[in-house]
Amino acid sequence: MKKLLTIALAALFAVCAAEAKTYYVNASRPNNNGNGLKPKTAKKTIQAAINIAKKGDTILVYPGKYAPIKTNDKKITIKAIKGASKTTILKPAKEQKLALAQLGKTYTIRSTSGTQSSAPLAKGSNTLLNGFLLDGMNRSNGYYDLIGISGGKATSCCIQRLGHTTVVTTGGSTYSYNDSATAAANAHLVACVLKSNKYLTTGTGLISGCTLQRCRIQTNAGLGWGEAATLSSCHLYNCLLTKNSSDGPLFSSSALVNCTVADNSIVHTEETTKFSKNSKYWNCILKDNTSQWKETKWVEIESATGSNWEQQTVEHRVEVHNVDSGNTYSKTYKDNRNPKFVNADKGDYRLRKGSPCINQGKLTAAQKKKLGSLDLAGAKRIRGKVVDMGCYEY
Repeated sequence: MKKLLTIALAALFAVCAAEAKTYYVNASRPNNNGNGLKPKTAKKTIQAAINIAKKGDTILVYPGKYAPIKTNDKKITIKAIKGASKTTILKPAKEQKLALAQLGKTYTIRSTSGTQSSAPLAKGSNTLLNGFLLDGMNRSNGYYDLIGISGGKATSCCIQRLGHTTVVTTGGSTYSYNDSATAAANAHLVACVLKSNKYLTTGTGLISGCTLQRCRIQTNAGLGWGEAATLSSCHLYNCLLTKNSSDGPLFSSSALVNCTVADNSIVHTEETTKFSKNSKYWNCILKDNTSQWKETKWVEIESATGSNWEQQTVEHRVEVHNVDSGNTYSKTYKDNRNPKFVNADKGDYRLRKGSPCINQGKLTAAQKKKLGSLDLAGAKRIRGKVVDMGCYEY
């Protein structure tokens, strides 16, 4: 009887496995009339394949440029055959609020700021997106809520150039309007790059509610006024954050394990600027981050015809070294010594021989599991008995 049951179960699993299908998408196809089951009958759009895909199916996407997608948290895999350098999801020219990749089930946040609209966000972890470039192309979208990835899981993707600044002159005055971008919300990102995005500090910030592993977050800019953090309510492992600038804190209510945070700047109109708030750090390297606040003063200017009072802005710039109160720093390098990066000026934040960050970390069992077996460069994480600080293992 047991043998018959084993055979029956094996047959059932074989049937279930056989039901999983692979669909093909190719932007060069004339339309979506093909069934998508073979390269020669590929769908033209990713969305057309998503609409017919079922649980466990895979969608393989040929190089090309594609429109934004929605999956409603389907348990499917969407993979770019040639990777992010060849396969792009673009914001359409038509002005509308949207997510380039809305992978989870949708819910809506109501606006609390007058005429600002609120884009739908999404939650869920079933859809996997692999190897895509999500490019906002820095075009004005007319709203404050363009999103890169919302919900789901993304691996080896690049999210860039979301948001835009429009300068308008009216009534003799010039105004700068900033369209905001949320690069990722409620998503799980692995080996992804988030760069050159712009966001309003009066909004939700750049990345919220995400888990990031082995990701690079660089050259993003927070604009406007407010206290929205670049990353809020996030968990980061083996990540590099460099050359970002913001009017608000870099981190808020986040947890960082083995991350390198260097050469970022915070600019405020108040002296009480915080680099980070309510966050926790383990085995991180925090180096050469600066806080700059601007003070407006009336200054007496003498001239040949007398003296006049003129309003001037005085900038105060200090190295913060991330010791703001309200944060926890455990086994974290945050002093003035040289961590001995290979070449920080050229963006190489690996450790070199003699670094005080080698063999100085400490991990809990849960942190070690989340950290994984690879560092940011894909090299073995933890060589020996003790983990190094930062996102790279020496």
